[in-house]
Amino acid sequence: MSDKHVKVDLSGLERYGETIRRDLSNPSGTGPIRGVFRLWAARWRTFQKLKFVKKSRGGGSWKGLAKSTKRQRRKGGKGGSGKTTILWDKFGSMLKALTPLFSSQPGQLEKPLVDGIRVGFGGPGKHPNGVVTIADIASFHDAGTTTIPARQILEGIDAVTNSAMTGDMEAACEKLAKETGTV
Repeated sequence: MSDKHVKVDLSGLERYGETIRRDLSNPSGTGPIRGVFRLWAARWRTFQKLKFVKKSRGGGSWKGLAKSTKRQRRKGGKGGSGKTTILWDKFGSMLKALTPLFSSQPGQLEKPLVDGIRVGFGGPGKHPNGVVTIADIASFHDAGTTTIPARQILEGIDAVTNSAMTGDMEAACEKLAKETGTV
């Protein structure tokens, strides 16, 4: 009986794995996985912005505005815009922070991390009418206080967004496999 040996060239797979490891470990990198993270951030903000607009117009689980707040806004008093949307002041500060493409809007957070990206409200950007940051205002409203009802602003993504994000990573990995000679 003779010994049989099989030789497999794993160099392409090794290049593929090393490229992914290098991309994940470098938060300021520009590789394909980093590109997907930035795309995911935009998809996530798009989802959150659409939910915010819907809820602010009364199409969701947020408690409605108090009658006194509605009256005040209709008259345009105390910075009112005449609109009775919830958490959507005349400046649109929180809505702007959810602009899909990161543009360093006040209150907009996008921070590359090792193995990922952090997205949401953050930074030192203050509300135009106040002394607190937009991130603070979002936090107050999200959790609620003794005088402010809780209105969850950021929530988990839906199946459609999740599927799109999965497709983004699959496409990047397929492209990377071709570039590294894995397939």
